[in-house]
Amino acid sequence: MTELPFIILGFAVLLHVVFVSITIGTGWISAYSRLMAYLKKDSELERVSRSAFRILVVFELFSGVWGTIITVVLAGFFPTLIALATNVLFAPLLIALISIMIRIPSIAAFWYTWGRIDPRVHSAIGLLMAISGFLIPFGFRTLFSEINSPTALGQFLSSGLADPFAAYLSGLFWVLYLHSIFASLSVGGFVVAYLMAEEGHEKGVRIGYRYGLGFLLLQIPVGAVHWILLGSRSQYIFEAITYGSFMPVLVLKVLAVLTLLSLGLKGYLEGKSVFAKYSAFLSLLAVFLGELMNDGSRYPFMVVITEGGIPISSFANFYIEIPMAAVYVILGFLLLSILVFLSALFYALFRRFLSEPI
Repeated sequence: MTELPFIILGFAVLLHVVFVSITIGTGWISAYSRLMAYLKKDSELERVSRSAFRILVVFELFSGVWGTIITVVLAGFFPTLIALATNVLFAPLLIALISIMIRIPSIAAFWYTWGRIDPRVHSAIGLLMAISGFLIPFGFRTLFSEINSPTALGQFLSSGLADPFAAYLSGLFWVLYLHSIFASLSVGGFVVAYLMAEEGHEKGVRIGYRYGLGFLLLQIPVGAVHWILLGSRSQYIFEAITYGSFMPVLVLKVLAVLTLLSLGLKGYLEGKSVFAKYSAFLSLLAVFLGELMNDGSRYPFMVVITEGGIPISSFANFYIEIPMAAVYVILGFLLLSILVFLSALFYALFRRFLSEPI
């Protein structure tokens, strides 16, 4: 009973993380380009900012939907995990929730005040929007680091109490967080490069490539450090990725990253925007494969403790027996939702939304 909900949860997390990576990256590119456009009086930079912001708005909608689905699945199938997480990780999760409460209004304010208020104030709103985007994973990534290698949870299990900020004492968290931010900025850059290529905006393509390649080069060594840390902090996940069933996923990710680096450099140095769409796809594929390893490699455990862990069934809903028919209906709904979202995404980005002025 618990395996299928675990798969559904993982599937929703994968899609959510992919969408969030795009929104965090494009959010910063939009905000910083807006600021530089004001300081340099550069209309081309403002065009880049507008286009990047349009991308953010579309994907923010989808990331929010999948974030809600994750919450519903957790509450319905794994309430014990929610209770444990909110008890032990209350402070980090509160940071994430406050950041969400800041980000959503700031996105709306950035949109509706464009050209209507002082450019300095508008740029400040954009920076607030971008920084709040960085703070959301600063809260939520503690949950992932804790279920991979408990620090705050370890304190709680041993003594019944935990420092509210103990999760931030984990070196694994900081490496995972930096890797997530660098990946988001890299993905955002490659996606911007692709959509700027569609609009025929050469400067925008080069700006996107610079973000994509620059943060990809930062992401690679941080990813290697994360892998090494797993070897000492979370042996079960390390062995599953390095020698076990997820080794093919690791190989695919390394190949995707190397190919992305090659195509990105070629496109940037030769000024060929034709490579931009392949770079955008490969960057998203790398994020998908990385999150697949991070989440799926802990199976059959929900929380990994060195070479073992706490099984999924320990966090299952013991109070209400959810029939399998309901689980299949949920799964069917998710699959149908993907088709609808992809259709809406294609229409929003390429047929209507990006072609209209703000």
